[in-house]
Amino acid sequence: MLLTILTLALAGCGGGESAVTTAPATTAPAKTTPADPGKAVIDALALAAHSARAAAMWKLLSTSSRERLGPTLKEFEGEAVHLTMELGTFERFRVIVSERVTPELGVVAIEGTRAGRRAIYAVPLRLEGTHWKVELGGPVKVRPLGPLPGAREDVVAQIAAAVEGQGGAGTAVMYLDGQTVGQLKVYRTKTNSTVVANFDPALDPGVHTVVVFASDVREASVAAWAFTAKKR
Repeated sequence: MLLTILTLALAGCGGGESAVTTAPATTAPAKTTPADPGKAVIDALALAAHSARAAAMWKLLSTSSRERLGPTLKEFEGEAVHLTMELGTFERFRVIVSERVTPELGVVAIEGTRAGRRAIYAVPLRLEGTHWKVELGGPVKVRPLGPLPGAREDVVAQIAAAVEGQGGAGTAVMYLDGQTVGQLKVYRTKTNSTVVANFDPALDPGVHTVVVFASDVREASVAAWAFTAKKR
């Protein structure tokens, strides 16, 4: 996969904690465009997952995601259970990344707690008309290479992820602790790529979050994880 590096921030970053709640609104909200559409989408998806409402989750999916995971609501119900277990179990979270990466693709990531433990979740977004939709189940795959999720490393001076999927020109972006990482290196073959970020000096001690977005122009995927650096 031929990947290029893109660090353009267009959609605005989300922030602030969002408590998941199932309380219904008492009045109809005004139909205005949210200042951070990525945050609005993940808030809605989390609320639907928290209350196990498959139909509400279905409405938030992109057309291509519905075709892959459906194509009917009934066939989507298995994936809806997975979303309920993964995203719906967040107790509290805050948006750490919310960004438009290409004209039609974006990414949103949250950090919070699940069963009292730190948790990270991220999804690609697709712009359909004037609405951002959740993109799931695409052919592009991103997986951490190192440090691995939950790892405790003495010194961390490099982060790497593998990208697998269709060939063609594409985009890769890495976010460390919610900030775009510049000067990525991409090592590629015909069918996959390795995205690498080197740090000098090494990362500060503590817990760090990583979000890696990758696309092949039309399709996109995201991986998000956390690890601990014990010393510099």
